[in-house]
Amino acid sequence: MSNTLTDAEISAMRAEIEDVVMADTCNILTITYTSDGQGGLTESWGTATSGVICRIAPMQNRELLSGDAVQPFRRFKVTLPHGTDVDEADRLDIGGVQYSILGIDTGKGWSLNMRLEVEKV
Repeated sequence: MSNTLTDAEISAMRAEIEDVVMADTCNILTITYTSDGQGGLTESWGTATSGVICRIAPMQNRELLSGDAVQPFRRFKVTLPHGTDVDEADRLDIGGVQYSILGIDTGKGWSLNMRLEVEKV
């Protein structure tokens, strides 16, 4: 018996994860720079890819107490389909909230999905 999965088995596993786990959608944003007419640049974020299925979950299991106030979750894990065209220079827009990408973990043995660590902008 072989321990290696076939391409068809991996594809079926990816499809199952996407169907069952990824209930949210996001837009992948990229930055563009334009001249401000005074020697500087103005940045703007535009949608590069829209409607990408995803899942977002807080990284901590509780809110933090800081400065005598409860601080809301700021860091999250986002799961995207395997092979999604995204990099750390991009941002994600999920439900109208923008997140900067802190890291991308694609080092899975079977590469079933992508996991991103993100932070609210």
